[in-house]
Amino acid sequence: MNLETVFSIVSALALFSWIALFIFYPSQIVYKVLFSGTLLLLSLTYLYFIILGMGAESEGGFGTLAEVKALLSSDEALLAGWIHYLAFDLFVGMWIAHDSWKLDINRWVLLPCLLLTFMLGPVGLLTYFILRGIKSHNIIQSPH
Repeated sequence: MNLETVFSIVSALALFSWIALFIFYPSQIVYKVLFSGTLLLLSLTYLYFIILGMGAESEGGFGTLAEVKALLSSDEALLAGWIHYLAFDLFVGMWIAHDSWKLDINRWVLLPCLLLTFMLGPVGLLTYFILRGIKSHNIIQSPH
């Protein structure tokens, strides 16, 4: 399977997972399906492509921005990086949705947080932290 096809499949899988998360977030089944299905599949796919990508000749590393750029210079490593974003943003979105349900935050108020997390990761998380602080009347927060 070529890399463009894999990119399209994992991106579509992530999109449908986000839609399911928004629609079914009060149901515990959605977390089981996403955690044991989507995240497992994305993680295995990531592992496969990161092994391929890191196996390529690269002078990359994590010490400088130039080294990280070199590390992701192969298409396989770049695809693995994309899958990394998809998996971790979805995991964060799952936490946000579950936490908001426990705090009784309206789903339509939650929607911008989930959309921002899907598109801009940390910006969505920050938006949810602000919303959560307003709802709980507490600036000091815990993940529980």
